[in-house]
Amino acid sequence: MFKILKGGTQLGMTEALSYIKKAKNGCYILCSEPEASGIVFSGTPYQLAGRPEMGDVETVTVEEADAGTELQLVNHTVTAAARLSGQMEVAARRYVQAATDIDDSSALSMPDLFKTWAEVLAAGTQLTKDTIINDGGVLYRVVQPVTPQEHQPPHSEGMLAIYRPIDAAHAGTQEDPVPFVYGMDTEQGKYYSFEGKTYLCNLTMTPCVWAPGTPGLWQWSEVTE
Repeated sequence: MFKILKGGTQLGMTEALSYIKKAKNGCYILCSEPEASGIVFSGTPYQLAGRPEMGDVETVTVEEADAGTELQLVNHTVTAAARLSGQMEVAARRYVQAATDIDDSSALSMPDLFKTWAEVLAAGTQLTKDTIINDGGVLYRVVQPVTPQEHQPPHSEGMLAIYRPIDAAHAGTQEDPVPFVYGMDTEQGKYYSFEGKTYLCNLTMTPCVWAPGTPGLWQWSEVTE
């Protein structure tokens, strides 16, 4: 295996060199090593240092290298990079899971970094106000400090004072309604989608425990046009 070096910087490596010289018509042609003035590498001609001049091309040097050693170095570099990437991911997860100042939009862009309901149950420690957890793919923000209990998951009834679902980043317009999730905060004048229909919210509800389309509710108006 050979290293191709230009000014001390490695351009690349090759198992076999393609030697060239300049023909009488000015073209570069392949030739044997003894008569070569340069090499061609990745489609580009290079002048070999100490060989007859070929013209206006960059000069390189060639060093023979042990393939096994080079592959070992490459493997070491790749392994080190993978290890660093893994460490950074762990650090990011730990920061995100402990943070209480992450806004909704940022949280929704990285849902997999937050602890799942199973993980917080297993930990058995108190959750701080404004931390975020992932329950079945839906993110919930902790409204007040709580120690998770198996029979009281965020999505269950009666838990809205503890866990509040985080709304996806939708405009709330008729063209881009907010997908309704039980217990979310709803805002008067915004549009929400539920079970294939679109509804206008007529009253700000924090939280909202009446699903759009519930018979007899004036708080929601179905959009029919």
